[in-house]
Amino acid sequence: MLIGTLYPLPPYDFQKAIAALQYHTVLDVMREGAYWRALRFGEQTVLVRVTGHGTPDQPELRVYLVAQDGVVAHEAILRRVSHMLGVEGDLRPFYVRAQADPILWGIVQPLYGLKHVRAETLFEALVTTVIEQQITLRQAQKGERWLVQWADNSIAYKGELFYTFPRPAQLAAVSVEMLTPLKITFRRMQVLIDVAQQETTGALDLAMLQGCPPEQVYNALTAIKGIGGWTAGWAIIRALGDYHYIGENDVALQAAVNHYFYGQRGRTTPQVVQQTLGRYGAFNGAAAFYTLMRWATDFY
Repeated sequence: MLIGTLYPLPPYDFQKAIAALQYHTVLDVMREGAYWRALRFGEQTVLVRVTGHGTPDQPELRVYLVAQDGVVAHEAILRRVSHMLGVEGDLRPFYVRAQADPILWGIVQPLYGLKHVRAETLFEALVTTVIEQQITLRQAQKGERWLVQWADNSIAYKGELFYTFPRPAQLAAVSVEMLTPLKITFRRMQVLIDVAQQETTGALDLAMLQGCPPEQVYNALTAIKGIGGWTAGWAIIRALGDYHYIGENDVALQAAVNHYFYGQRGRTTPQVVQQTLGRYGAFNGAAAFYTLMRWATDFY
């Protein structure tokens, strides 16, 4: 059932956005050129399907309600989908800046119109980013698939299960030993449990934080024991779609900067990444994101 049409701020290339889903989360599904996602609203779960129409300069997204477990207002579903697909995001100023720099534009141009699909919640973004610290994306996503299947928050459609992310209360109730299939360090497992427990008890309110300015979110996240600048910065990119942080300690970004800016193999240093991307001022985080996404599309 078609429940609404969204008109993203151009340029917006829907096919590039859903092609990049594989780098963001195991919950988003690309199938036959459409975006599928299970969304949770309190105790209700819905499954949506989104199709892209028009052109990157005149984009149109049609949102279909495919299945539902409970009744959710269509307006609420459309608001959630609009946020997750970055409908309101304005990358035009960044593109203008990138076009003025031949090296950066060479990186960005093949990805023109790409807006990444955001996490449903800041909790999802933070937990996922913690899992992905210091391991390969393949390893991390194997653990993430185990986690969502373990939590078993799902909705069925034509014999297939579509999952939503574990609830904070579910992670708050586990032990480190129960999370060993994630195959991350015990310290990071404990961070996940601590964050979930703080969210469950009300000591932390990530839902409230999600509506705050990025600087406030960053300060609140880095105040959590075990959450550093890299994790906070990428959680904000994932959940808010805000590119304020370079993430110079990201090993893939170090390799990407070395390759695209200097024509060298291997990783450069965090200092070189900071110096290289820092020259783009307010657009340094966007430059970092696009450099990393170009690396992913070229080499993964």
